[in-house]
Amino acid sequence: MDDPLATRDRSGRLSRRRFLAAAGAAGAGQFAGCLGGGSGPDDGSGGGDGSTDAVADWRTTELTDVLTDDPFRVDDLAGPVAIQSFAVWCPKCERQSAALSRVDESVTVVSLNTDPNEDAEKVRQHATENGFDWRFAVAPAPMTQSLVDAFGPAVTNAPSTPVIVACDDGVTEFFSGSEQSAAEIEAAADEC
Repeated sequence: MDDPLATRDRSGRLSRRRFLAAAGAAGAGQFAGCLGGGSGPDDGSGGGDGSTDAVADWRTTELTDVLTDDPFRVDDLAGPVAIQSFAVWCPKCERQSAALSRVDESVTVVSLNTDPNEDAEKVRQHATENGFDWRFAVAPAPMTQSLVDAFGPAVTNAPSTPVIVACDDGVTEFFSGSEQSAAEIEAAADEC
């Protein structure tokens, strides 16, 4: 049994550890395939230069503020814009929202729900109950995919408290993995 990918142990029985490792790798590969772009150029560039259609899509998708029913696009907002990807069930997101409530008024804040199981009414109720008064919207599936194409799957992982600071010139800074203070968000916005 010299094959490191073999799923049987030395006695010829199926090794649970190797089976689970192989199944996990196969599942991760399938999941990664679901996250792949599909509609953009497949040149391996990853879209990091800000020139791909995927980047433009999330900036130009029409959204509706669930608190006012007013339509808006990220691209049309006065920059810099801090965009929080969140879900209403996420306690870390609520703490991140509290930090966003303290961000200087020179930064436009948008909280963008990327959970496909939540709707505008649920998001409106969440914002109202917590006293949050900035723009809240539900991301349509194509916009969510565009965000994933631009920033990777972490942008939809609500507990990682993803925040994007988008500048008027198209430059972005992406935070994920820990809650960002108002000062950290303002510092990124000051770089715009």
